[in-house]
Amino acid sequence: MNRAEKKTGANGGFTLIEMLVVLAIIIIITGIVIFNVGSERANAALERSAQNLSLDLRRVENYALSAKEFKNSGAPCGWGIHFNGAGSTSYIIFADTASSPDCSNRDFKRAADGSEDFETVNLDGGIQIGVLSAGLSDVVFSPPEPSVVFTPSQTSAFVTLTNKDYLTKSIIVNQAGYISSP
Repeated sequence: MNRAEKKTGANGGFTLIEMLVVLAIIIIITGIVIFNVGSERANAALERSAQNLSLDLRRVENYALSAKEFKNSGAPCGWGIHFNGAGSTSYIIFADTASSPDCSNRDFKRAADGSEDFETVNLDGGIQIGVLSAGLSDVVFSPPEPSVVFTPSQTSAFVTLTNKDYLTKSIIVNQAGYISSP
C-alpha cells in the first residue's frame, strides 16, 4: 500500500462520538441564538411602545396647538391622554371639552362616560404600564402655549412601561411641554 491509500482507508472517516459532539455543539449554539432572538423581540416591543407613547403625547400636543376639531363640534379646550392605571395595556387619547365656549368650566380630565374619547391605543403584546407618577391619570395640553395639566396635580409626570422580562422604559413630561424620548 502506498501512502495515499493509507490516508483514505477505513480509518479516514469520523467516529460516532465526534459526530455526536459536533451535533451537541450545533444544538447548544442554536438554542442560545433562539433564546436571544425571543429576548430581543421583547426588548424591541418595549422600545417601540415607549416611542409610540412619546409620539402620541407629541401628537396630542400638536392637536392642542392646531385647534384640531373633535366630532364636528369645533376645537375642544385641549387634548389629552388618559391612563387606566398600572397594569393597563392601553391608553386613551381624548378631547377635553367644556359646555361653556370660553372653557371656564372644563375639568382637565377625561369624561368617565367616554364621550370625549378620540382613540384607544393598545401597547404591543407583553407590554404594560408599570408605574404612573403620583397616581397620574390624565395629561392634558391646552392651547395656545400649550400649557400642560396633570391629574392629579404635579409639576412633571412620568409613565414607565414594562415588558415580561421586567425591563422598563420611562417617558417624562413636564408642565412646559417637554416630552422625553425613550
